[in-house]
Amino acid sequence: ERFFSKGFYSLITTSIFDSKYKGSDGIERNTAFNNGYVLNVLAGKEFKFKPESRYTFTFDTKITTAGGRYYTPVDLLASNEAQTEVKQETLAYSERYAPYFRFDVKFGFKMNSKKRQVSHQFFMDIQNVTNQKNIAFTYYDLEQQNVVTKNQLGLIPILSYRLEF
Repeated sequence: ERFFSKGFYSLITTSIFDSKYKGSDGIERNTAFNNGYVLNVLAGKEFKFKPESRYTFTFDTKITTAGGRYYTPVDLLASNEAQTEVKQETLAYSERYAPYFRFDVKFGFKMNSKKRQVSHQFFMDIQNVTNQKNIAFTYYDLEQQNVVTKNQLGLIPILSYRLEF
């Protein structure tokens, strides 16, 4: 971690883990939360227009990656027969989605009042800049009679205004 110094800051966090459970059948399996790892890298910089200026330009970036989540596969033949989703419970959490990746960028403008009692901030936060197609979940679609994959949202621009007092 680099605390705010000379307008710059950064933070790197990581977790490495293994999450399993033993079912009533005595078999040890992965849990839905067994990603294996999570890594976050965050950095930002503030640029003052002049050393004594009330106006600041900010730039932040964040990268997040995690191992793919485990899931229980759908039994397509049984689902087609039953006309509803049937999971292969004997294969609980045996399949794994691709690893998760997201890259965000945020830039903004901050304006302090002359007495520094009020601050106006305008930001443009662009989440998932690379438009990565991270998998949210899979499910049985009765209409298509097939297993369908749904992705999380792609690129998301967010315009924000914040008033601090």
